[in-house]
Amino acid sequence: MYTGRCLCGQVNFSIQQKIHTIYHCHCSLCRKQSGTGANAATLVLQQNFNWESAKNTVHTYKKDSGFTSSFCTQCGSPVPNQVGKTDYMWIPLGLLENNLQPERRLNFCLQSKTAWIPTLVADQDYAELPEWTVLASHFQSDS
Repeated sequence: MYTGRCLCGQVNFSIQQKIHTIYHCHCSLCRKQSGTGANAATLVLQQNFNWESAKNTVHTYKKDSGFTSSFCTQCGSPVPNQVGKTDYMWIPLGLLENNLQPERRLNFCLQSKTAWIPTLVADQDYAELPEWTVLASHFQSDS
């Protein structure tokens, strides 16, 4: 249904499920990882995600929080990675080749939001990152 790739094209992937929900996370870790005011992403079930090619160019950094950040060593683009020990993959929206028409939009960590970025008009806002069961529940209908 969806394909994505990094800037240089060394990392390619496909997603075989409809994406209904996207989010912006405004926490300081996501801002530093993405280099922007908010991390725009979605979560998909790992069973619906496939690496088409990675050509040994993916490096993963483990944050103190336990979450990981993966990136292409050739171009530096953030690339998908498994969310902790869950069945979900984190997908940076900017890598998707397809036009996305999400039905639900979420904001996480608004308490940490910078003043210079506008807030995404969302269906639900969270001051902090919700517990995993609450967070994952927003993406379960996407599978």
